[in-house]
Amino acid sequence: MHIENVLRASCIIWVSVSSSIIMTTTTEESEALQPYFDFDVPRNLTVTVGQTGFLHCRVERLGDQDVAWIRQRDLHILTMGASTYTSDQRFQVIRPEGSVNWTLQIKYPQTRDSGVYECQINTEPKMSLSYVLNVIELRARILGPSDIFIKSGSEITMVCVIQQGPHELGTVFWYKGNTLVEPLAQENDIHSGDRGRITIETDWTDALTSRLKIKRAIQGDTGNYTCVPTMARSASVYAHVISGEHPAAMQHNAAPSTVGHRTLRRSMCILLLLHLATLLYLLSDRCCSRRSGGQRNILQRPTASHRSARGAASGRRCETIVFSTHPS
Repeated sequence: MHIENVLRASCIIWVSVSSSIIMTTTTEESEALQPYFDFDVPRNLTVTVGQTGFLHCRVERLGDQDVAWIRQRDLHILTMGASTYTSDQRFQVIRPEGSVNWTLQIKYPQTRDSGVYECQINTEPKMSLSYVLNVIELRARILGPSDIFIKSGSEITMVCVIQQGPHELGTVFWYKGNTLVEPLAQENDIHSGDRGRITIETDWTDALTSRLKIKRAIQGDTGNYTCVPTMARSASVYAHVISGEHPAAMQHNAAPSTVGHRTLRRSMCILLLLHLATLLYLLSDRCCSRRSGGQRNILQRPTASHRSARGAASGRRCETIVFSTHPS
């Protein structure tokens, strides 16, 4: 009897150990068959408005599972497998045959497209990896005022600057009105005196800078000049080429002087005082007409002399007022 109990206990222990080994082996095999993400990819992407963006998701050992791209802000399914699940055709998944790359392409991105996107695998439970897309809008700016005044025969220099973006900013084109400014055409000009009169210099340092220079400016150079970068919004400046002296407008690319503003303020003060003097004249004229039986005095007003209880009205006289038209 004792021997049977020992044998029975041994069998139970063996079955228990065998079950544990089988379960452990099954779990390990299951985990070994699970797909997984390759984390060695950029997951924070910055692009400019209009520049196509690419979010790269690498999934190893996918098997018969599918990969989907989800926009996190509204949980909208953009793509599932190789199919697009949104009416916005700017979104598309790119996956070469047999590749482990599932790339979400965003064409013509706008600032509203900024946000978090998830690459998901339809396992149970689902596996996901988050990506951040930043869409920024670059703007060009032309240094100095929006209107510049240049004396005929002087040199015009317009400087367009675009702060460095997340990628190469391409190049810059200059337009006068709707006409492209082409400095190379000036080199082949029939008139040797105009050769090289217009030049464009572009350099890439901490920012993209383009300089449009026009030597020996003539009145025909007057017009609206626009700096048009390939990867940023444009900027414009209006150049006025003036022949002869023009003190009121000529600032030689500098900011307008404050002298004109002071003169304008002085004139306004004088007009205001004259208007006030006219109002007071009309009021005092009416008052004096009543008190003195219709006799009119220029810029007069009634003042009370020694009043008495009986004859306050008869004791009034008109006093002349003098106004200065020079503002303090």
